[in-house]
Amino acid sequence: MIRYAVIGIGRMGSIHANNLHAGLANGATLVAVCDIDEQKLNNFSISAPDVLTFGNYKDLVSIELDAVIIATPHYQHGEIARYFLDRNISVLSEKPQCVSVSESRLINECAGRSKALYGIMYNQRTNPVYKRAKEIISGGLLGSIRRVEMVVTHWYRSQFYYDQGGWRASWNGEGGGILINQCVHQLDVLQWLVGMPKTIRATCKTVNRNVSVENDVTATFEYDNGATGVFVASGHELYGTNRLEIAGERGKITIDDYNLTFIQYANSEIEVNLGVTEGYGSTECTVEKLSYGGEYRQRDEKYGQQLRVVEAFTDALSGKGTPVAYGSEGINALSVINGIYLSNYCDKKVAIPLDGEEYDILLNQLKEGEQK
Repeated sequence: MIRYAVIGIGRMGSIHANNLHAGLANGATLVAVCDIDEQKLNNFSISAPDVLTFGNYKDLVSIELDAVIIATPHYQHGEIARYFLDRNISVLSEKPQCVSVSESRLINECAGRSKALYGIMYNQRTNPVYKRAKEIISGGLLGSIRRVEMVVTHWYRSQFYYDQGGWRASWNGEGGGILINQCVHQLDVLQWLVGMPKTIRATCKTVNRNVSVENDVTATFEYDNGATGVFVASGHELYGTNRLEIAGERGKITIDDYNLTFIQYANSEIEVNLGVTEGYGSTECTVEKLSYGGEYRQRDEKYGQQLRVVEAFTDALSGKGTPVAYGSEGINALSVINGIYLSNYCDKKVAIPLDGEEYDILLNQLKEGEQK
């Protein structure tokens, strides 16, 4: 039985703790929770008196422990992860891995030295339609990718949401806005499916909200093979869109919310173009459709997709598989996020791999400006 502690039992951490305590992850058990808020610990103890409580995460090393789940504010992720990895205790971290690429590199170096397993909570990779898209692309069925468009404007957040305060929606508390909070999942999925861009050009805005961080983003990407990409996100659009389109020379994938459509061409675009002697050119195609799945979706809505990540991590610790995502992969989506911010605030095209030191300078300026 893999023994877990959950660090940070706010909204997401309490879900992890309750799922583990209820025995929903086979082979896993919850032995402790940790939070700096004593009232949260007291409230949790009422329903789970058998679980130990701690106010300082460093005190968790005093008990028999196999792994920790980190569900604290973003700036604490790296410090806590390194503490346990240095002690060969496995870590499953909530997203994002941290706030800056430079810190991500330090964490990854630490993970490379550790004997423990390091994972990150990229639960969108367990979505059946994204998993199928990954199979299609990895199998070469799209051929060379030429165009990528991702629109995620369904993250509506009112001023009331921001007025509740706390660490969210600030440079000092969170390290950014909609990008680093909500969109880190979509940007991970995007790079997981089509790879990392080589350059980024972006614009970030704050629309109709009294906050210092962005709630509106448009970014364009260039890829090594000449493909182009567009990423659009907002938190101010009522009844927004969640759509991904990936077009290749041999087919096209479209994902709308919980549904995938894969159009596979009988002949590639290159073959069609070479063979046209009249008209505009076309080819026969086959169409595959896939939905999220009712039963699968009901379970995820009840317990969260994150439970599937915890289950996979538990299996990996038990020698029966691999994590949904290794923690070291967190640097990829983070590089895109940092790159978008750099492009916007420095008004330039940004190259990947990212200059971590340049971004640290910008982030410090944004944090200082917020405090004035």
